[in-house]
Amino acid sequence: MNKEDQKIIDIIRADILKRAGGIDNFRVEVPKLIRRAIDEVIDTPRTARLTLDQTEKTEKTYIGTKIEILIRNYLNIPKGLLDLKIEGYEVDIKNTIGVNWMIPREAINNACILVSSDEKKAICSIGVIIARPEYLTSGANRDEKKSISAEGKKQISWLIKDQPYPKNFWENVSPSVVSKIMKGRGGTERLVALFRGIIGMPISRQVIEGVARQKDYMKRLRKNGGARDPLLKENIIVLAGKYDRALIKELGLPHCGDDEFISVKADTEFSVKTIQKAGQI
Repeated sequence: MNKEDQKIIDIIRADILKRAGGIDNFRVEVPKLIRRAIDEVIDTPRTARLTLDQTEKTEKTYIGTKIEILIRNYLNIPKGLLDLKIEGYEVDIKNTIGVNWMIPREAINNACILVSSDEKKAICSIGVIIARPEYLTSGANRDEKKSISAEGKKQISWLIKDQPYPKNFWENVSPSVVSKIMKGRGGTERLVALFRGIIGMPISRQVIEGVARQKDYMKRLRKNGGARDPLLKENIIVLAGKYDRALIKELGLPHCGDDEFISVKADTEFSVKTIQKAGQI
């Protein structure tokens, strides 16, 4: 990499990390944005789809737009002629869920923030490159975009590389369990199947919303008409990370955040009487 390109990249990196509050904050927060962008495209509550594989090809391309918007808002960076304007430099954001990035003509000779994600491995990488012609392939696609060459990939300055990001919940659930959950006739029935079929794993509000697919989705989980009533008859209790943290810890269950829930089935060490007192939302 020539000294001028390195200088530009250093300026862009420094501004990004300053706005993020340091590399540690960037490493934590940006992977969450990637998860959010992908989940918004999957759109489980409205489509009943669970994984990225179930989306259309055209929808997958929109992930890049989502990521661009979320990163720009997170870093509070103004939009320029390209996606961002950083310290006077035009910067494009390019995303891939594959192995390469497509660089449009207008981004050539400009800085590009490269974002990649792998849903199966749940890892992401973010780097900066100056998209010089010598770093791009000679051929172009029908949109006149070029990809980064093998030599070009050596010029990427990585902010994070192969960083874990929140895994899609449904990637950990067997197809047979998914089938039982999603064939429920209503939100409450599906939530009963969810917490019956997935014992001892934290489940987020987002997952609950996607399964219930109803406006007041949390009502379908509560007692007095919600999923907790039939679950209790099976000695299954749903504990809330916000209210039952001490009990969750006592039982040796995985940590649950404030917006997460976890089901547990009664055994000789965890009485039905205890169950009946716990799990208030």
